[in-house]
Amino acid sequence: MYQGNDGAPELPSTSPQRERLAGAGEHAPQAPYLLRSSRSAAAGNQPREHGPSEAGQTRSRLEQPQARPPSLREAHGTPSRGRGDAARTIGRVVGAVRRHFLLAAAIAIGMVVLTTGIVLSLAEKYTATALLVVDQRDLRLLGLDTPAPAAASPNVDSEVEIMKSPSIAQEVASRLNLASDPRFVAGAEGDESVISQFVGGTLNVFKSSLQSGFGMLGDESVGPEGQDALESGKTDPNAIAARALQRITTVRRRGLTNVIAIDVTAESPSEAARLANAYAETYIDGQVRAKLRSAERAEAALTERVSELGEALRRSETQIKAFAMAQASQPNDDASRRDVDRVQGSIASTTRELNSLTTRLREIEGFIASQNYASLGQSLSIPEMVVMDEQRRTLEQRIQRPSEGDRERSDLRQRLELVNSQLQALSAQRIEPIRRQFEAGNERLALLRQELERVIQRTDPSTDISVNLFRLQQEAASTRQLYQEYLGRLKALAQQRNIVSPDVHVVAAASAPPVKSFPPRTILVLLGGAAGLVLAVGAAYARDNYPANLKSEDELEEATGLRCSAIVPAIKRGSGRGGVAPEDEIFDRPTSEFSEAIRRLRVSIAAGSGESFKSLLVTSSHPAEGKSTIALSLARTAAEAGLKVALLDCNFRDPVLHTRLGLDNRNGLAQLLLSPGVISAPLISADPRSTCSVITSGDLADIPPDRPLQSARLGKILRELGSNFDLIVLDTPSAGLVADPLMLVHHVDAVLVVARAGRTAPENVRSLVDEVTHISNKNVFTALNFAS
Repeated sequence: MYQGNDGAPELPSTSPQRERLAGAGEHAPQAPYLLRSSRSAAAGNQPREHGPSEAGQTRSRLEQPQARPPSLREAHGTPSRGRGDAARTIGRVVGAVRRHFLLAAAIAIGMVVLTTGIVLSLAEKYTATALLVVDQRDLRLLGLDTPAPAAASPNVDSEVEIMKSPSIAQEVASRLNLASDPRFVAGAEGDESVISQFVGGTLNVFKSSLQSGFGMLGDESVGPEGQDALESGKTDPNAIAARALQRITTVRRRGLTNVIAIDVTAESPSEAARLANAYAETYIDGQVRAKLRSAERAEAALTERVSELGEALRRSETQIKAFAMAQASQPNDDASRRDVDRVQGSIASTTRELNSLTTRLREIEGFIASQNYASLGQSLSIPEMVVMDEQRRTLEQRIQRPSEGDRERSDLRQRLELVNSQLQALSAQRIEPIRRQFEAGNERLALLRQELERVIQRTDPSTDISVNLFRLQQEAASTRQLYQEYLGRLKALAQQRNIVSPDVHVVAAASAPPVKSFPPRTILVLLGGAAGLVLAVGAAYARDNYPANLKSEDELEEATGLRCSAIVPAIKRGSGRGGVAPEDEIFDRPTSEFSEAIRRLRVSIAAGSGESFKSLLVTSSHPAEGKSTIALSLARTAAEAGLKVALLDCNFRDPVLHTRLGLDNRNGLAQLLLSPGVISAPLISADPRSTCSVITSGDLADIPPDRPLQSARLGKILRELGSNFDLIVLDTPSAGLVADPLMLVHHVDAVLVVARAGRTAPENVRSLVDEVTHISNKNVFTALNFAS
């Protein structure tokens, strides 16, 4: 392919191979062994038809830009566009992290170290918990005797909200004299660090969110105080202490149960337990006091109502008696009058007996409802009931003691159930005769009233008299029923007021916690590490995309309008097997991705340039983009394939080839261009690892770097080298900064523009390609180096 050039003629503007390819169009032959990049390079860099002159070719190129051929993805479509976009996005993120690994690692490690330092600086705290149960099975003091349905659920959430009120916290502060404790007053506003408040608040929000998500309703911290409490707290030490207590107290409902948990967090375990128990006891005492005040108000209202009903009942009985006497005095016979007097006397006696029985029954029922069996035993003259009630109270007290074990409590509960059943059976046995006597009295009273009506009817009263008598009797019966009902309530209320029990009971008093509850060091460090990882990935991605440099093959093709000939993977210098340099990869690791990419690049350039391809110029838009490594690797790959290759270091400003190959740079290309003579053997060096011939740049001393390239001997020397070598590779400086590569473009067959992934800007490589195509019609190829 490279043989057959015995002389060194000037390169014609249009070679026979190019004319043949131009005429063949899309049917131009291609090497069957080329890979995808080779085929794409041949398609994207196919020579166009040329006009009669170089200027005409350039003008035609500028006026009619080359249309970009469709890619394989465009030709075959994208059946799974969404999946491909997601994979491409993930690939870009991973590539950004790989390209900026040091930055990402520094940020992640820094966040972990910072989080660890903050966690270690937080003060340790302990949380004690007091458990309360809401039990409203007791009869309401102001309600009727009818008990509430068993399915009625106590309003636990209302109890929780009341416990959160500032008044309860102020009462606890006053009860424990927290206003004199500097931790609650002097240091309430500033002792706790900002970091501790932030971390604690964040954990409380996170914890509440989890509990709400799993159905743990009512699980909230103490809410904010009202405006009045805030205003008074500015000067009242007790209000300041109450606010400090609220900040360390959490009142919450345990799931959907009737259990309320009071959590208090403090620096001392014993202090946390003391505050939690005091909070529970203060709320229970306040509830009992509220019930007593309500009972006193209800008792006063019932007393007034009973007095009114008693007066109304007396008026009704007096009216009935007067009406009956008036009607009884009208008959002429003494027998009817005597019958009326007898029946009325029996009615009055029976009514007094029934009132006495009603009062006694109400009193007994009040004792039973309040479980005051001692008073019931004294009222019924049952000594054994008084003894059994004392046993019951003793068992209840022992069950409430924390010192009792679970097994002892189980035995005590069984004994308590037995005593309660015995008391209930004995009460029912003794109250049954009294109830039967009451029922018999009611029946006797009804018979007496019927008899009175018959006696009066025998006197042949008028219809109006009968209606009036019936109305008076019904009014008296209604008034008597209301009087008995309210009197029974008043008696029951008087008995229950002495044994008022709260709706909330302590089922588990708070004890000193054995382990700390804050800070959760492991969780915080893991959260800090996760945040650091997210921040590191975000910083790497932002650093990689702003500014928007080239990172992929598609971006390079879009920027230049040319197909990318190869994607050369990133490989750090000295990281190869045995610490070799990247340009030595093709010898030490011939099957690596880097080696395969270099071979693919050489084949693509050769296929896209035609048979007359003899020389290649390698450049880039800016330094440090890997053009020297690419040039050396291409020359070695061609030499390894059996070609006779010459590698020229045309970078007179910053030469690097002699350093990498360990060659002497005192005499080189500069001396050859500036001094008359022919190419001699001392000026040509051998590559230590291949058959490639190397001509170093040479020492310029004080000579300007661009002077050698202005020599008239440049073209002659390159033609002479072309007649003796199959391929000439020129390593040049960056064309985006200096004009040296542009001065060499007319003397080569093809130009390779190297772009570095993540560093080269699209506008820079686009400007370079446009400038090269503007001054010459040479084939231009692109390669993406340091790709992830």
